[in-house]
Amino acid sequence: MAKKREKNKEKGEIGAFILIRVLPHKERGIYEKLEKMKKVILVNELFGEWDIIIGVDISNAKELDTFVSEKIRKMKEIGLTSTMIVAR
Repeated sequence: MAKKREKNKEKGEIGAFILIRVLPHKERGIYEKLEKMKKVILVNELFGEWDIIIGVDISNAKELDTFVSEKIRKMKEIGLTSTMIVAR
């Protein structure tokens, strides 16, 4: 079941979903780390090509880039990400 935190999206924030591929047998630990991150509002483990999907509400595209590059991709257990910005 999805882990979801209620959050009031502030005016001007953008939403995004990030698909994450994790090294084998590291999914649970990464899930728990992601769940604790401030900008993350949704975390789900998946079956299939991707291991985890997260939802984020973030101030702007530059902050999204920094979040993905500096917080997500720097985790050594993460092999690949794909980010989708919400249109509406």
